[in-house]
Amino acid sequence: MSSPSRRPTSADVAARAGVSRATVSMVLNGRVEGTVAVATQQRVLAAAAELGYTRSALAISLKERRSRTIGLITDEIATSPFAGRMARAASMVAARHDHLVITVDLSLRDHTVEDAARLLAERQVDGLLYATMGRMRGPLPVVPPGIPLVLANHEPVPPGADERGEGAELPPTFVPDDYGGARRAARRLIETGHRRIAMLSGDDRSVAVLEREAGFRDELADAGLEPRMVKAGWQIDDGYRAAARLFAGEDPPTGVFCIRDRVAAGVLQAAAAAGISVPGDLSVIGFDDEDFFAERLVPKLTTIALPHEEMGRRAMAALFARLEGEAAGDDAGLVVVDCPLVERESVGMARGR
Repeated sequence: MSSPSRRPTSADVAARAGVSRATVSMVLNGRVEGTVAVATQQRVLAAAAELGYTRSALAISLKERRSRTIGLITDEIATSPFAGRMARAASMVAARHDHLVITVDLSLRDHTVEDAARLLAERQVDGLLYATMGRMRGPLPVVPPGIPLVLANHEPVPPGADERGEGAELPPTFVPDDYGGARRAARRLIETGHRRIAMLSGDDRSVAVLEREAGFRDELADAGLEPRMVKAGWQIDDGYRAAARLFAGEDPPTGVFCIRDRVAAGVLQAAAAAGISVPGDLSVIGFDDEDFFAERLVPKLTTIALPHEEMGRRAMAALFARLEGEAAGDDAGLVVVDCPLVERESVGMARGR
């Protein structure tokens, strides 16, 4: 078996172009203003292209004392369609700063966040972004000293609430406004004349469930309405079964707010099976605005959007602000990002049933 051909060096480019290695370095690093003639620049670039020469990222990082890489630690968002917008937006910001993103997906490895942080630190990443698929509260991740950290969807417990003690500085942390989003959904149903309104919630005590239930209850209480809470679950079949029971009972709701778009899809199926028109007889609002899902339901689902793209963009921008020593401004500490209402076709004015 033949050995692979030798990788070309800057000396090879210099010899091919008939210039010094210093000239090659200036041209390939963009430091040519007033120093290298245009014809010489073109000769160097042509020689590099002919030889297939690429600069050494290792050599550049040693010189700049930066690796131009960012570590992204996730618990599924990189491999899941549900929150991929967050990772994509973060990567786009990194690319604008001429950085690559190295991802460690904890769902594919038997690693803790701390293990992943050490692994990425060994690869000399410039900073770390820890982003979870679902909103979480927990201890502040421990990362190697000297590496800036930003969090997305993971809300660290307040200083002094765990073994880390009081006075720990919290990194920039970006979470969705689940509470405000639920209030917005309930308000939309109230604005369209609905008074019998139910919420199909999750069957656990996650942060999203607690925040969305609280927002729904508070908005209905402010309107003088009694909230109707149903512990359904998180999947399409959970929504179907819970909605079917509601529709068969006394005083069925004319408006339903769902913990998740997939639960809302089950409500739409149950309504169709019961001969209930949406949005003619029943209005339905979901939560998530899941890619390639909510807008493809029949009718297209009105929902509250999780701001994954904005969270990813702002989190990565905050990380670069820390790397560059800039003031964090409004993106310091805990940042609660708005969850907007996305109007489609599943909400209409209430009418008697």
